[in-house]
Amino acid sequence: MQMNPMRHDGTSDLFAYWNRLRGTRAAPERKEIAPASIGSRLADTFILQAAGASEPGFRLAGTRICSIHGRELKGQPFISLWQAKDRSDIARLVKNCMTNKAVVQLNYEGRSIRGRKALFKLILLPLASEANERHLMGMIIALGRPFWLESDAIVENRIQAVSIVDPHHFAVPKRGDPVKQESETIAPLPFARTIISRKVRHLRVFDGGKIGD
Repeated sequence: MQMNPMRHDGTSDLFAYWNRLRGTRAAPERKEIAPASIGSRLADTFILQAAGASEPGFRLAGTRICSIHGRELKGQPFISLWQAKDRSDIARLVKNCMTNKAVVQLNYEGRSIRGRKALFKLILLPLASEANERHLMGMIIALGRPFWLESDAIVENRIQAVSIVDPHHFAVPKRGDPVKQESETIAPLPFARTIISRKVRHLRVFDGGKIGD
């Protein structure tokens, strides 16, 4: 099974921006991120931080992400958003992104206080390490945006599918190249590999798709 990880949405915009910033490097530096460049998607973006052996937590969280979850997320552990049985997988995926500089995308289902359900897409993009700290930037996009979203808080998220993307397979834009339009810059990513697919409460791990520690 394979997901098309870069459909035309905010996550593809953020990936294109990240990809231009990094140039020939594995990841750009956090100080290079310019909020104005993200524009209208700033409310959907976040930055995670981990110092030493500490658990990655929100350094910054966009206003729409906080509103969807009904609470301020700054300083909160990232795994707190997820159901208990997904937390170890989430922790390993975040570690993989931060340390191995892999791009990670998730499709997941959120459950609200009232038991309603909504679908979301999330992308994790690595940033260069700083001394004893590791960072990544990400974005959460609601798929379909149900009418009740932001008024009935999402209290638990459940993984549906995960793709790991090796950014070394991407054509890296040269510095000084004009910024292309989305349709010219982003194409389906053939090296993205779906490693987890869960259907009807069943977790299935595909061959060759181990989430590395």
